[in-house]
Order: sequence, then C-alpha cells, then structure tokens
Amino acid sequence: MNFFKNIVFLSQLTTTNIKAYFKSKEPVASEPIYTNSVNWYGHATAIINLSDIIILTDPVLSNYLGHFFKRLVDKPYLLKGKRVDYILLSHGHMDHMDFPSLRKLDKTATIIVPKGYKRLMKIFGFKKVVVLRHDEVYEDDKIKITSIKADHDGRRYYMGIDNESHSYLIERNNKKIFFAGDTVYTQKFSSLECDVALMPVGCYKPDRFACMHCTPEESYKMFKMMNCPAMIPIHYKTFKISLENFDDTTNILKNFKDETLKIINIGETYKL
Repeated sequence: MNFFKNIVFLSQLTTTNIKAYFKSKEPVASEPIYTNSVNWYGHATAIINLSDIIILTDPVLSNYLGHFFKRLVDKPYLLKGKRVDYILLSHGHMDHMDFPSLRKLDKTATIIVPKGYKRLMKIFGFKKVVVLRHDEVYEDDKIKITSIKADHDGRRYYMGIDNESHSYLIERNNKKIFFAGDTVYTQKFSSLECDVALMPVGCYKPDRFACMHCTPEESYKMFKMMNCPAMIPIHYKTFKISLENFDDTTNILKNFKDETLKIINIGETYKL
C-alpha cells in the first residue's frame, strides 16, 4: 500500500514541477534590511539583522533544489559576496543545507552546523565551523546562539546516523529571535521567550508527512505556547516539494485573525 501511495505522490509532485518549468517566476519584494529586523528570503532562509550583525538561516539561494525542484519565485537579493557574520544550519536536508548556495557565501562567516557536517563545511572553505549538539550554546562577544532540539529526522536522504535537527534561539543586545527550522508538533518550545518566532508552516501534505512536519495549525499552537509577541510563517511559497496548496496555507493563517501573526511575503522585512 505504501509503495502505491508513494507512486501516486511522486507522480503528482513531478507533474506539478514540470508545469512550473514552463511558467515565469513570480516577482517578489526587495525591501531594505534594517537594523534589528528580519527579512524573509524564501523557504527557511531568513536574513536577520541584530544591531547590524547579519545572521543567515538555512541559506537556499539556488534556482533549483537537487536540479529538479524549480524555484517558483524570484530571489529578493543577490547574496553572493555580501557580508554575512553568522550562518545557521538546522539540519542536513537539501532544502535547508543547499551545497551550491553555501559555496557562494562569505567564508569568513561563523557557521553553526549539526553533528556530521563540520568536515564538509571546511571543504567548502569556511574558516570557522562550530558544531552544536542539542542544548549546547555558542557565545562570543557579539552573539549567543542556543540549540534546541527539533523533532525532525535531519539525515540527508534519510541515510546514515547524523539525524540531529536543531532549532536556534539567537540573542544579541537584549533582542531574541527564535528560528524553528523543521519540526513536528512539540511542547519543547513552551514558555520560550523571544521577540519573534520564525515558524515553519509548509510540507504537511500528504498527511503522512505529519511525522516530519507540523501543519499551520500546529505551528501556530506551538507559537502560542511561547512568551513571544510575533510569529513569522516560513517554509512555504518557494519550492513545490509537497502537495498542499500555498493559498490554502495562507488562508489557514489568515483565519486565525491574530495580529501577532505577521504574514509577510518573500522579500519583505519585519522590524523588531
């Protein structure tokens, strides 16, 4: 039964992506990145400015994922050669750890990675690679980054033993930003204090994906458990790697009728 379900799923996904090849990318905003702000670059990639220190989450700058999944929207900015101070990688899946994108980025950036990826980042040319395990902290004179366990199998292609997935709490000058990465519904973030939470709301269809990803309702429920005044939904609208309709996801979020839910578009900036 699972074999036939997989065939149907892959057929639907392939058809959707082939159709995308014949369509132009949708235009997006390119709003300025202000001091103390979050700009959504697309999918799980955010450009965070905390007191003019630049943090990049799960950078995916490519037009294609795995040479197959076409980027459906324009890229807000060209980040190749731009200064980046810190790069956070939540886990090893290709839609969060994109090798071509990492090769293009500032190699003087401090890059935070899960277990199993230090050597690879060194090969890519990064000079300072920090491995964090769950509940460990990286801290220097500019920033504090705490790893929180995400409930998600982070193995690349679901092979090997390096399955850790991270969420990160980023702190600088009394500002705190939470980046969830990928996770199913969990109570691990309960009572967490931050100024804004970047929460995933995509990749939940077909229903069996619920063992890996939260639904928009579950993401919102996790946010409401936190001590946090704002949630930015991410991890959708960029690549078609699951079967839900992006408009359905947006409508679910809008129907919460909650002003603390900041539904920004790709390329837009939220000021802290």
